[in-house]
Amino acid sequence: MPKTIKLSQLGEACSPQRTLFMEKFGDEVKVSVALARRVAKDFKWDWAADHLLSAPALAEYKKVCAPALAEYKKVCALALADYEKVCALALAEYKKVRDPALAEYKKVCDQALADYGKVRDLAWTDYQKVRGLARTEHKKVCDPALADYEKVCAVAFAKAYLTD
Repeated sequence: MPKTIKLSQLGEACSPQRTLFMEKFGDEVKVSVALARRVAKDFKWDWAADHLLSAPALAEYKKVCAPALAEYKKVCALALADYEKVCALALAEYKKVRDPALAEYKKVCDQALADYGKVRDLAWTDYQKVRGLARTEHKKVCDPALADYEKVCAVAFAKAYLTD
């Protein structure tokens, strides 16, 4: 007798897995080895085993899957070691190219900053000279007017005070 899995049995499954089930099968699907092979990459089989299998069937599932999991982990560990080796070599090559370029950049920047400082300092000295001359001229013009203003205010105060 064919066994089926119904969408209602997947109530605790994550939403993407329930949606995928509905898209592929609708409300239910008849389970077969051929179908399982076709959708092997699509579904979370450990979740399905934990939630849909009886205790004896789950034990058998784990017994069968354990060697495949061990092999997967072994293959991935070797691939990770190769990946890390390739990345380390690529990073070393990157730094080999980057470091002299960065040193040259810093050298150019340091020289440019020093040149800027010299030019800035000369320009600032010129500015201060011009500012000093302008202040002297300003003072020549404003001091007599200030003296006149102060005389007018002094006289106005005296007259206002005397008539108060």
